[in-house]
Parts: sequence; C-alpha cells; structure tokens
Amino acid sequence: MAHRNRSLSRAATVGLAAAALALLTGCTATAHSTPPIAAPSPAVSASAGHTTAGSPPKSGGCRSLTVPATVKASVTRAYGDQAQPRLTHIAPVKGTFYYGSCDGTFYAATRFQPTPGSTAAEQVALQDDGAAMKYFVDRPGTGWTYVASDGFPASPQGCAAITRIPASLAALWDDCRSTG
Repeated sequence: MAHRNRSLSRAATVGLAAAALALLTGCTATAHSTPPIAAPSPAVSASAGHTTAGSPPKSGGCRSLTVPATVKASVTRAYGDQAQPRLTHIAPVKGTFYYGSCDGTFYAATRFQPTPGSTAAEQVALQDDGAAMKYFVDRPGTGWTYVASDGFPASPQGCAAITRIPASLAALWDDCRSTG
C-alpha cells in the first residue's frame, strides 16, 4: 500500500511539473507591470508555510503577500530572459518564493531549478548560481527586474543583507530563511 501511495505521489508531482512547464512556456512576455492585488488575503511567505494573515503594514508600509501564479511566471521569465545563456526551462524551487510590497513597489525573491526539457547549458547555468536566492523589483509601470543575488556563501543575515530589499519587508519574510 505504501508503494502505491508513493507511486501516486510521484505521478502527481510529475503532473504538476508538466503543468508548470506548460504555463511557463505558454506565456508571452508583457511590457507592463503586474497589477497590484486589491485586497491581500492571508499571505504565505514563499510557500514556505509561514502564514502572516495579510500582514498589516509595518514600518515603511510593507506587506508580505500571497503570490499569484502570474507573478511567479513573470519573475521566472524576467530572470530567464536576462540570464546567459537564456533560461527557459526553469521554475522557482518549492518553498523559496517570497512576494510583498512596500509603498506601491513590489518585491520578490526565489531560487530556481531546471525543469523537464532543460538543456545541458541550462543545467550547468543553474548548477551553482541556481542555489543562490535571486531578488526582483517591480516598480509601477516597469515590470519585474532582477536586481541582486545572494553571494557565495550566502550571508547569514539572509535577505536582510540585500540592500535593494527594504529591511522591514525582509523582516516580514523572516530574512528569507525558507524551508525548501
């Protein structure tokens, strides 16, 4: 019985990975910013299991938000488009996606991994650098922009060490200490 459950679990995982790949490869880039979320529902920081019940504004007017699939796709595309070689077969590592806003500017952080169909060049590109957390900003009217990456080794301060991420947002994200 346990073997059958593991087989079903693996099949579900493969199915989800295929659906994510189809979503990522089926999307086209847009030149506009992701619209703000009207009323944030309880936020899950990075899908890491940290629920912050809509995290009320803290100093700097920052909120940790629930990340919509469209934001994950846009951030993934922004990173893949700027990478050399261009990365098209990538996805955020489960449990490492952080999303929030401060005074009308949106921020995201995640790690990436290769997905089925990735080329040898993509796998090599993600081998070391993929382990590092990537940071992104979406200012009104600009779209997602890759702004920073953790160093090697990553700072023990987590995303609090990244000057492009507001300190109050890094604190809401528990300094990007994911469980993934």
